[in-house]
Amino acid sequence: MSGARIFRPERIPSLSRIPKELLRRNRYCERCGRETEHIVYRVPKRVLFLYIKEHAESLQESCAVCARSSVITGRDREELLAELGARSRPGGRR
Repeated sequence: MSGARIFRPERIPSLSRIPKELLRRNRYCERCGRETEHIVYRVPKRVLFLYIKEHAESLQESCAVCARSSVITGRDREELLAELGARSRPGGRR
């Protein structure tokens, strides 16, 4: 039973709108002026009565030191999605 997740917020409709943390990585922060840990997360977008997980501004990151957040776009977004896809596949690196 070790490693089994009992609480799964993605299965509860009212909690599906909460941003989900995907990973943490070190990046340069303009506000802090140095490399700090950034939390990458997916933010669902509300459309009528549903929350859509995949949209243009779904990937965002926040600095763990100053809490500045930004939307991840372009090439950086594509690389992150590829890395997340590789992690979710069986046999992918963790």
